[in-house]
Amino acid sequence: MEDPEKAKESDDEKKSCGKDKPCEGCDGSGKHENGHGNGHSNGNGDDEGIDRGTFMRGAFTTAVVCWGGMTLTPIFMYLAPPKSDGEEKSKVTSLEVCKLEELPKGTGRNFRFGSFPAIVIHTEDGQLHAFKAICTHLGCTVQFRAEKQNIYCACHGGEYDASTGKNIAGPPPKPLPPLKAEIVDGKIIVSRV
Repeated sequence: MEDPEKAKESDDEKKSCGKDKPCEGCDGSGKHENGHGNGHSNGNGDDEGIDRGTFMRGAFTTAVVCWGGMTLTPIFMYLAPPKSDGEEKSKVTSLEVCKLEELPKGTGRNFRFGSFPAIVIHTEDGQLHAFKAICTHLGCTVQFRAEKQNIYCACHGGEYDASTGKNIAGPPPKPLPPLKAEIVDGKIIVSRV
C-alpha cells in the first residue's frame, strides 16, 4: 500500500505542474527555467507548444469570425446601395431611339445610351420621359411595365413612377437619373439633361 504522505506530495506536484513527475527545470510551482508557467520543457529549454484546449478555442473563434464575415457581407451589400462614381462620362450626348409611331402611348423601350442602359416611356397622356435604366438599389437594369404603368426592377421588386422616375416601392433609395426626351421630325431623341 502506498504511503499517504507520498500520495499527498504526488497530488501537490500534479496541481502545480500538471504532470505526475516534475519536469526538467520545474521548481514545483508551475514555473520553469525558461520563465513560462504551465508549459513543460522538452529538455532543450523550449516549450512543447499550446495545449489542445487553447488551440481548439482559437480554431473555433477563427471559424466563427470567418463564418460571420461571409454571412454578413451579402446582407450589408443588399442593405447599402453601391456608391455612384458620379456621372458616367460617355461620348454620346444625344441619340435617336426610334420613330414616334414605333412607341405607342402607354409603352416604354429600353435602349443603350452610350455605356449605360436607358429607358424611354410614352405615357398615356402623350408625354415622353427618359431615364437611366439602372436601379439605384444594386444596379440592375429596370424595365417599363405597361400593365401597371410604372418602371420595375425585377431583382428586388423596386418600383419607380414612369413620369418622374421617383422611387415608389421596394428597396431603391433614390429616384432614377433623368434624361431629356423630345420629338424632332417625328423621331424620339434622347439626350443628357
